[in-house]
Amino acid sequence: MNTGSTTRRAVLRTASVAATAAIAGCLGTLREDDPENYTTPAAAEFDDVVDSSWLEDNLESVKLLDVRDESEFTEGHVAGAHRLPDTELMRNHYEETDDGYEASPEVIAEIAADAGIEPDDDVVVYGEGSNLWETYAIYTLRAIGHDGTVALLDGGYTVWEAADGAIETGTPDAESARYEPELDTNVVATRARVAERVHEDGADVQLVDNRTPEEYRGEDDDDRVTRHGHITGAINVDFPQNLVDDGARLRSPEELERLWLEDAGLDPGEETISYCTTAVRGSVGWFVMEQLGWEECRNYEGSWLDWGLLTEDDGYYYSSCADSGTVVDTFAD
Repeated sequence: MNTGSTTRRAVLRTASVAATAAIAGCLGTLREDDPENYTTPAAAEFDDVVDSSWLEDNLESVKLLDVRDESEFTEGHVAGAHRLPDTELMRNHYEETDDGYEASPEVIAEIAADAGIEPDDDVVVYGEGSNLWETYAIYTLRAIGHDGTVALLDGGYTVWEAADGAIETGTPDAESARYEPELDTNVVATRARVAERVHEDGADVQLVDNRTPEEYRGEDDDDRVTRHGHITGAINVDFPQNLVDDGARLRSPEELERLWLEDAGLDPGEETISYCTTAVRGSVGWFVMEQLGWEECRNYEGSWLDWGLLTEDDGYYYSSCADSGTVVDTFAD
C-alpha cells in the first residue's frame, strides 16, 4: 500500500479539527440516516479513496476537482471546487506518433494551476459517482507527476448534495498557482512498452482489457480502427464490475480482491498494464489495482484506438475469435 498517501491523510485528519467547526452540521443527517453511502467500505480501506464523511472533516484542507459537465457544475458544485474539462483530458496532452510517444503535460498543468493546485497539494476528484472520468482525472494528474495525494470521492456529488453539503453555483474565477509538470512513466504505458512485452504466443506482462467482452473478442466493430479483438495475452475484466449502483461507488475491498486476485488470478507483485479503447475505461482498472497494492501498474495511453490501427507485420500482435483469451465475469450483469 502507499504509505506516503496514508501519512498525508493522517496529517489532514489532524489538521481538520479546526476546520470542522466551521462546516459542521451540514451532513449530520445523512451520517445517521444513510451510513452505507455517507461512509463507504472502499474509503475505509484504500489510501486514495475518501467518502463524504471524510470530506466534511477535511473540506478546507484539500483542493477539489469536479469532472462533470459544465452545465452540471455551474448549477451546483462542492464549495471551493474547480472543474476539470474532459475535452482537454482526452485530446490535448498526448499522442502516439511514428517517432514514438509525445506528451504535453503542460496542458493539464495549466488547468491545475487555474484551479489553484500546486504539485504538493492534496486533491479530491469527484463526479456524479465513482466512474470513468473520475479515475481518468486521477490517473492524468498522477501521469504529470503530481506529488500530493489524488483521491476519489466515493459516491461523488450525488451523495454530497443529498446530504446538504456545502455547495456553490456558477463558475469560479481562475486562480494563480505554479505547476511544473514532469511526466511519470511509472504510471503511463506507451505503445513501445507494450510491444516490447507482447509476442505472437502471448505476453511477458500481465495485460488487462477493460472493455466489454464483445469488444475483447472482436465482435463489436469500431470503424475508427482496422483490427478488432484484443492485445495478445490480455485477459478481459469489463470495467463496470468494479462498481455498484450503476457506477455510484466502488465495490467493497473484499469483492475487488475476489475479482482481481482470485478470479482474474493476477499477481500484484508483477507489472500489469491496463487498457481499453482510449485509456479512460482502462483508468478504472489501473486505479483499482493501485488501491489493491500493485507494485507496478500502468495505463496504456494509446489503448485499442492506437493498437487497432497497427499491423502484426510490425510486431503488434492481436487475437480475435470467440475462444481466444480469458473473460473474467465475476460481477457481470
